[in-house]
Amino acid sequence: MIKIFKNLHRRTKITFAVCWTAVILILSASAVLYIGAGGIFDYYAAVDLSESLLALCRPASVIAFLASLGCEYAAKQKNNT
Repeated sequence: MIKIFKNLHRRTKITFAVCWTAVILILSASAVLYIGAGGIFDYYAAVDLSESLLALCRPASVIAFLASLGCEYAAKQKNNT
């Protein structure tokens, strides 16, 4: 896996890191809201927001995957021409 990541272009690595960091932040915020519901935050509002963030996590990860794949494909096509 490390060899594959080293062979990626710089723009793809940046896109990969930024997108997956955003996905991890969304997932972490969802977990914090769910765990803190009732104790720290208002229960119903926190659970509702947590579920919304969790539902957003899957499309965000698909977008992150497609953005990374698209950047790498464009870089390979640019090098081939």
